[in-house]
Amino acid sequence: MQQSRRQFLEALAAGALSIGMPSRESCLGARSADSDKRRPPNIILINTDDLGYAGIGCYGQQLIQTPRIDRMAAEGMRFTDFYAANTVCVPSRYGLITGLHPGHAGIRDNFLPHVDLKLENGGGYMEEYPQGIWPPTVTTLGQVLKRAGYRTAQFGKLEAGIPMPKGKMTAHGWDYWIGFRSTGAAFQYYPVSMWRNDEEVVFEANKAAEVRRPGIVGDKGIYSQDLFVKDLLRFMRENKDGPFFIYFPTQVPHGRSPLDGDEIQVPDVGPYADRPWTHLEKLYAAMLTRFDGHVGQIIDQLQELGIDQNTIIFFTSDNGDENSYYKYTNRFRATGPLRGKKRFLYEGGIRVPMIVRWPGHVPAGQTSDLPWAAWDLMATFAELAGVERPAHTDGISVVPSLLGRPDRQEAREYLYWECNQAKQQAVRMGRWKAVRFGGTQEPIELYDLSVDIGESHNIAADHPDIVAKMRQIMIQAREGSEYSKYWPLPEHRRNDIKWDQWIFNQLENGIR
Repeated sequence: MQQSRRQFLEALAAGALSIGMPSRESCLGARSADSDKRRPPNIILINTDDLGYAGIGCYGQQLIQTPRIDRMAAEGMRFTDFYAANTVCVPSRYGLITGLHPGHAGIRDNFLPHVDLKLENGGGYMEEYPQGIWPPTVTTLGQVLKRAGYRTAQFGKLEAGIPMPKGKMTAHGWDYWIGFRSTGAAFQYYPVSMWRNDEEVVFEANKAAEVRRPGIVGDKGIYSQDLFVKDLLRFMRENKDGPFFIYFPTQVPHGRSPLDGDEIQVPDVGPYADRPWTHLEKLYAAMLTRFDGHVGQIIDQLQELGIDQNTIIFFTSDNGDENSYYKYTNRFRATGPLRGKKRFLYEGGIRVPMIVRWPGHVPAGQTSDLPWAAWDLMATFAELAGVERPAHTDGISVVPSLLGRPDRQEAREYLYWECNQAKQQAVRMGRWKAVRFGGTQEPIELYDLSVDIGESHNIAADHPDIVAKMRQIMIQAREGSEYSKYWPLPEHRRNDIKWDQWIFNQLENGIR
């Protein structure tokens, strides 16, 4: 495998596959006029928040209009078996940004009770985290691409949504960034303030309105998503000669906490005013359709700038749908045929959309059932940039599959997840999927995804040999890891114990 992989990379660098990508040397070294024509592609990564597997039209959504994202899928490749790095926001984003699966990542929950946090500036947690959260061996996507000569920028729910002290974003490889330095603050779509390059930006239009929670929630004025897209388009124009890397971790379609009142915020209900739905359902649909237009704006500008064919776009989500969070009915069935949702390691909690568009390079209108995960983006982006993947990464590059050469795709044995909430573990190995709740002494459930994508029939009793293999993987996938000192968390956890109970209640009620 290593030899064939080397040959593939050599052919890639030499132009044998005619995709216009440079060799590693041309990426890292000085560029002549000729070599500039062969510069690595611009990379745009759009990461939605709580978008379920069937939340958009090209994945089966029938009620919410997403024409531009659907067109993106028609012009690119749609993956049916792509997975988020975890089932809740913070550990999922951490896995994506570091290239580590949950067995090797230091964060496995949204809540980190072992860290003494300080509330500052209207809900922004700015206290520095201990060394165990961002170990010195961890490399971020921003760092990898910046070292490869990219201009890097981030817009929205910054990095993992972990509280970011001053200087941390720049140290992680970002030339420009604007957004929310903590998960809690990112739930607000009309913020009183956010951060740009370590400077607070105050929005007087929001500040002047009635504020329900001082320093956090403003009323209708400047809509954060409109602002991010406007700034993102400006960055593209200013860096059109590239290469550039844009990470857009949008808030959409995550709502605010029900404690705040209006759980979903969007300027208007768009085309859904006359639908016989609840007001919240109209707002939710309008939020996604408005964001769909934002995706269209990004693609349109690529074409206007003449860099469309040298820009690869990835579109995905950080975890599955949370259909009960906003108190609306499950009208949109955003998990499709999958069992579970956000906070569960069943397919509905971790299998998410992945669309990749690169005109002239990624075959248009194709669908792939390659099983891969968010931590594979690190190795994939490194290969696109023409540099070596970091030594500390669990991912593989899927560039061969993206280019329509699945025969040259590096193989893997399994995918592994764990989440501190309800002490969950999951493994996918080929057609087999194993799930365990409640800790290492609890029984393992086993499903055959080739015939049971909805995980309806636990066949563990029929395949003791497969179960034994899965049990061993659940041990080995995290054994000896320097990042595993917080597993499991002590029983006196404060913040996430309510979610443990909620998850087990849902399991008893036969969650779908």
